[in-house]
Amino acid sequence: MDTTQSQDATLPGDAALPFDATLLFKALQYQLLVAVEHCYDLAPDECMWLEVMGDVTVPGKVQAEVKLYSDNLTDSHANFWNTVKNWLHEKFDRTSFKRLVLLTTQEYGAQTLLKGWNTATAAQRLSIMEEIAGPAPTAGDEKAEVEPDAGKVTPKPSKSRSLQQYVLASERRDALIEVLERMHITTGSESLEQRLKTYETRHLKPIRTSKHQQFIYELLGFVYSPELVIGGWKITHQAFTDKLSELTHRYMKHPKTFPPVDMATLKKSVDVEEIRPMPFAQKIVEIGGEQYLKRAALHRVVAQTTISDLYKDGVLFKHMLDTYMGNHLTQHQFGREHAMLGCSGIACQTQLNTQSMMFFLDRNGLPAEPFCGLEHTMIEFRNGIYHMLAGEQPEDEDDEFHWKLWR
Repeated sequence: MDTTQSQDATLPGDAALPFDATLLFKALQYQLLVAVEHCYDLAPDECMWLEVMGDVTVPGKVQAEVKLYSDNLTDSHANFWNTVKNWLHEKFDRTSFKRLVLLTTQEYGAQTLLKGWNTATAAQRLSIMEEIAGPAPTAGDEKAEVEPDAGKVTPKPSKSRSLQQYVLASERRDALIEVLERMHITTGSESLEQRLKTYETRHLKPIRTSKHQQFIYELLGFVYSPELVIGGWKITHQAFTDKLSELTHRYMKHPKTFPPVDMATLKKSVDVEEIRPMPFAQKIVEIGGEQYLKRAALHRVVAQTTISDLYKDGVLFKHMLDTYMGNHLTQHQFGREHAMLGCSGIACQTQLNTQSMMFFLDRNGLPAEPFCGLEHTMIEFRNGIYHMLAGEQPEDEDDEFHWKLWR
């Protein structure tokens, strides 16, 4: 994995800092996304490695070096020559791979000799590299570098020239041919943003639209999890399949399980003073339930947020919500009538408040009926439905939702 600073990337105040690592993390995300795409192609007995043998590796099939760069891929570009050098390492088992891939966001430079690389034979590729590098140094040149004439300074080869000489050295020629027989260059690869969009289009059709980003974040988080990194950064077909199944089950368009709710984030959005004047809150306060206002407000937000998300994703329709809320209103009314019978003859307001609070707590603690058939419907969601009902003003006052056990 590699990256360069984009020319139009700036920091607040246009202050370029030499230790800004933003693009390094962007490049890592890019590599992880490329790795995910390779995981989709794994056979049941295959696995994928990250960084162990290079950027992305599927043993026996492909080893890919991933470059997130903004400039052109030119004849002497280090991305090309360094990649070949890495594959020449004596401990790299290049013959075990069918393909060695240099994948880069770069486009070929206008004058580069590399343009016809993928259709060339290994011998032709070697000729291209030799033409780029130019004539090899002669024995006389090498001697002159060691024993320069008095008063004459012989310049050292440039870094790129030294790299080319290393790669093309005669003692590595057999290894180089093995690399060239397998090497493929993929230029103009999609940017991180484009690749993310392509991933959504290709793989997330069964997933609720509002959960696309969450799905991707969690999948990339799995690939980058400490457990995998510490264990050697190996991802098996089974582990990847299990994670996909988990996320698909959780975020699919027609889920079987109640969707997860970020309670901690929603809790931060609750402002008791803001909701205190609302009818649902006043109905809790009138029975002495001031201490339960914040919890009730949170549950109401849980219900509203969940309903909004399901509507947005086309999972929920109005008649389904109306039926669920209507059933709970009816059950609540019968439960309240039953509790009021137990309060017959009680004139003390304190005692009526106590009985009402007991009714409130009992109702809020009941198991939740599945919402639209969703397994594990949250009690908090069902309680939020109560508070939504308590905030409505029906045409018939006999249908109004109350917690008080008096008329």
